[in-house]
Amino acid sequence: MPAPDVQAFNTANWSLDNSFLVQLQDPGEPYEAACPFYVIDHPEGTVVVDTGLSHEMLDDPAGYGPTGAAFMEEFLPYIEYDESMHPRAQLAEAGYAPEDIDYLLLTHLHSDHAGHVDLFPDAEVLVRTEELRHAFWPVPIQDLFYLDGDFMPLRSPEFDVTEVAGEYDVFGDGSVIAFPTPGHTPGHQSVHVDLGDEEVILAADVAHRKVGYENGFQASFNWDLSQSVESLREVKSRARRTGADVRLLHDRGDTNALR
Repeated sequence: MPAPDVQAFNTANWSLDNSFLVQLQDPGEPYEAACPFYVIDHPEGTVVVDTGLSHEMLDDPAGYGPTGAAFMEEFLPYIEYDESMHPRAQLAEAGYAPEDIDYLLLTHLHSDHAGHVDLFPDAEVLVRTEELRHAFWPVPIQDLFYLDGDFMPLRSPEFDVTEVAGEYDVFGDGSVIAFPTPGHTPGHQSVHVDLGDEEVILAADVAHRKVGYENGFQASFNWDLSQSVESLREVKSRARRTGADVRLLHDRGDTNALR
């Protein structure tokens, strides 16, 4: 059977203080983080991993979702995006339509990862139970990162939501496996993809930049720093065992490597 393929597409560039992404490192220095999503093209179906930052929210923060997100207006000067970066436009350029997507695998439900969920009502949504619960009742340090306009569509009967636990083999052949990496959030998960001639771990926010991954520097706003360190170690161990390359979602070098 042919091996799957994986590509990255960026929905926005968000300039953030480096110390926000990599704990206490280079405070005051800006880092332009990518806000991508991935497409895994498997012989038996197509998977989208995460959905980036919502352009609808960026166009009108106050009017976004049931309760709005007006507080996001202060971030707008630091976020660059345009119509060509919308997932619909990028998927079309790559030869896909939203209805072609069989699975939507969400690493977690923060706003920079779950911004276009509503594009994929025909896909089976794979998300962890702990993440769904936390999104609706997050701890105070994380409540700004969850926007009900992002994940409220998952409560619609139009959406087929599968709550996963443990390791989840999407196609049953070991080529695309979601595995738990809690810490950044309670229901954070990463994705191990066997491409045939190489393996890749899409580690999402296990760390935000390679320097943080390599040195164990976590973001201070993580849900549980102890679990964050354990999950980072698990990803490193898995990468050593399998020879997989680890790709972090916000690291621009990792995003560009998969484009």
